[in-house]
Amino acid sequence: MGIEEKLLNVANGEWTRWGFSVIPLHARRVIGGTERAPPFVNFVNDYWKIVGNPDRNGRSPFPWSAAFVSFCFKAAGADTKFPYRGGHFDYCAQILKHRDTFAALELTDPEIAVLAPGDLIWAARGGRDCPSPPTSHGAALADLRNGRWFCSHADIVVAQRDGEADVIGGNVSDSVTKTTYVTVNGRIRDPRHVWLAVIKNSL
Repeated sequence: MGIEEKLLNVANGEWTRWGFSVIPLHARRVIGGTERAPPFVNFVNDYWKIVGNPDRNGRSPFPWSAAFVSFCFKAAGADTKFPYRGGHFDYCAQILKHRDTFAALELTDPEIAVLAPGDLIWAARGGRDCPSPPTSHGAALADLRNGRWFCSHADIVVAQRDGEADVIGGNVSDSVTKTTYVTVNGRIRDPRHVWLAVIKNSL
């Protein structure tokens, strides 16, 4: 079993563990377990441990979506081939800076990248205390190189169909949630977010 299949198994297993939270395209959102309730509060602690913050859990005031991604890659056996970090900006910066070390991960332009299971889709996000995010792939890469931090989010692509893709991410509606996004010819085209990159994964 390769890393891709293991990664999908881990992501789907966590989604199951949280109670099948979903944000579909053509039906209402249904959220299972949430971060502050037991036992889910301690599931978040499992993710934080991977990035060196064993004192945090689902009641800590920190976004945990990047810790979730890091946990999934670690549990899938990525070993030193993924830069485990508690922030999406931080691991994306490492991928860009250390291309030899993380050669199997590539920040590609979402305008042209065709999604595949195991990839990550990276989007800008706003929020309290968030600086203005970049609005394009090129601007995001420039900010990564310059160290101009901004808020962002990424999910793991777990399935693709004609016109849509399923992704699983942490800290989505305070849960581990499967979201369905609009695609065109396999490329992300959903208007709900400003898409900054597809992290192509050839591990």
